[in-house]
Amino acid sequence: MRSIVIAITLIASVLTGPVLANEQEDRAALKALDQAYVAEWIKGDADAVLALFTEDATLVPHHGDSPVKGQEAIRDFWFHPDYAPTVVPEWRRESAEIFVLGDMGVVRGRTRLVWEYDGMRTTIPDGNYVMIAVRQGQDWRIRLLTWNDDPGIWLREHID
Repeated sequence: MRSIVIAITLIASVLTGPVLANEQEDRAALKALDQAYVAEWIKGDADAVLALFTEDATLVPHHGDSPVKGQEAIRDFWFHPDYAPTVVPEWRRESAEIFVLGDMGVVRGRTRLVWEYDGMRTTIPDGNYVMIAVRQGQDWRIRLLTWNDDPGIWLREHID
């Protein structure tokens, strides 16, 4: 009987070790995806931003705006050719919670964002976000992204 208990304990330790290691790797990959999203916006690379999303991704914008579904709709929402370009000189996203459930991961955090559009600089000093990602092969992609903030605390100024 004792040998069975020892065998079960050894098997359990072998099985749980890699699972914990994989979970740590997945959390690190999700944090990297979250930061890559910011980095690509700061670079101004629309294609690279969109490549971080699944084809059927959904944005749930702030202020009750209607959800935006699919990469092409997301491109039109943010990068429509008729729009003036948006420049993001500063963006800080700090994840407060990251968890993984199989092939789905969630990142929740706080954000500060500064963007310039059509002669105006807007600063959102504080906001929330939730990113839901799914594993596609060896990579993680954003499946759903939502954010909120208080427009009453936005700072807006004209720029030259």
